[in-house]
Amino acid sequence: MTTLLNRATLIAILFSIALVACRKNDKPAPPEPPKPEPPAPVAIPSVNDSMYFLFKDQYLWNDVIPDSATFKPNSYAKTEDMFDALTRFKKQNGKNMDKYSFLDDGTVAEEIGGISGGFGMNVSYNELNDLRVVSVYPGSPAYQQGIRRAWRIIAINGDANLTYDGDQVKGPGTTIARIVKAIYQSEQTSLTLQKPDGSSDTTVTVNAAKFEINPVLYSNILNLSGRKVGYFVFNQFIDLTKAQPYIDPVFDNFIAKGITDLIVDLRYNGGGSAETTEYLANLIAPVSVGTNGQNLMYKEHFNAQMTNHQYSNYLRTRLIPGYTNSWSDLFDLWVAYASTYFSKKKTLNLANIAFIGTGQTASASELLINVLRPYMGVKLVGDTTYGKPVGFVTGMHIGKFDMYAISIWAKNKDNYGDYFDGMIPDDAAAVAGKDERFEDLSKEWGSTDEVYLRRALNVLGIPQPALLRSRMAIAGPGSSKLMFRNSIPDMHFKGMVGTRKKSRY
Repeated sequence: MTTLLNRATLIAILFSIALVACRKNDKPAPPEPPKPEPPAPVAIPSVNDSMYFLFKDQYLWNDVIPDSATFKPNSYAKTEDMFDALTRFKKQNGKNMDKYSFLDDGTVAEEIGGISGGFGMNVSYNELNDLRVVSVYPGSPAYQQGIRRAWRIIAINGDANLTYDGDQVKGPGTTIARIVKAIYQSEQTSLTLQKPDGSSDTTVTVNAAKFEINPVLYSNILNLSGRKVGYFVFNQFIDLTKAQPYIDPVFDNFIAKGITDLIVDLRYNGGGSAETTEYLANLIAPVSVGTNGQNLMYKEHFNAQMTNHQYSNYLRTRLIPGYTNSWSDLFDLWVAYASTYFSKKKTLNLANIAFIGTGQTASASELLINVLRPYMGVKLVGDTTYGKPVGFVTGMHIGKFDMYAISIWAKNKDNYGDYFDGMIPDDAAAVAGKDERFEDLSKEWGSTDEVYLRRALNVLGIPQPALLRSRMAIAGPGSSKLMFRNSIPDMHFKGMVGTRKKSRY
């Protein structure tokens, strides 16, 4: 009742004001022109919708992805759950085939750009009671504290209980979880370490910080039986502009010293920029590939819709943030430049090369091996590689995510690129069931006692010095071997992000 009375009173007051106004002007006020209808609101796609359409249009296996009405992107409360569901449609032998696509917070883009953070070191078990430093980036906080590969970790934050407690089926135990947190997820950690010769212990405190990535962990020339063997450890395919200043001095030295053989160690290299792969391939390839871009290095293959320029309305109408081009313009550019040709760099001219790989060797690393095989004698030793002949057009920023969806399948001159299960070492049969199958983390880079380097020299037919000491001779008391890969969960990106020199995106 009160509401009705108030409304009636308001109407009466407004009516009175209107009458007074009429009397004051002695004539009615002219009617106001009709107001135009407000424009219909432009529908802004949700993050889920945007990600769905960008994913489906570029995804290599998009023929298995349901249409939007069936999939219902907005039925997922979390974008991460929706993305995960999209990656589970492609099957091979009843298992999910897409172990590659992922969402990121910008860390991967920063690393490919040549910047990383943390301590700059990696660790793993050599024996059940023998935790070792696996690698250290030159210039990183750990490197500046004097820490190097093969150093044994005796204690972390004063805790000497470091015995391996993981399980390949159930995952890491409490000790491994504590190690992962201390090494990879902490701002500061105290480490007590022992040098490989066991001569002394040292305790250092390492503080996390940003640092520039030097992807060359080690390089040297080994003089063995009258042959000069160039050996270098390349750990990450960062952007070429950042990698080239580290790569060129290595190869200039190899050329100046007249190496006869080359070993490229990619055992921990999870990939990165395809442009850097191309540059290394042009350095390593024999001069017969030419400098005029006539010999095919590799060709990229896309889904049928991208190949035929058939995109959804979303891709044709949505602009790339910050540009006047649509997403379909970007994809057209990729399809137009699907083939990459050799253009030989520098004068290094070798007939044979050996690569060292493991289950952590992926994507851009495997691409380097694959593109050289049609042109020179290529040998692979170590362990079966990760298996990733596919890559990403680019990381697409959507909402708070960088989306990396598999969109490229790279194949070499012989149209080969089917190594989804990894590349098998050429000497795999010879080392099956032996200690030589797995690397010895107690050996420093370049040591001819190191298992994988010895295997690389062997497949190149280069006689080697006798072993100075065996693996078991340096094992800790009561230790036993770990005969499987990745005793510490692999914390690193595995992927190949394509590049286009002719693109401004």
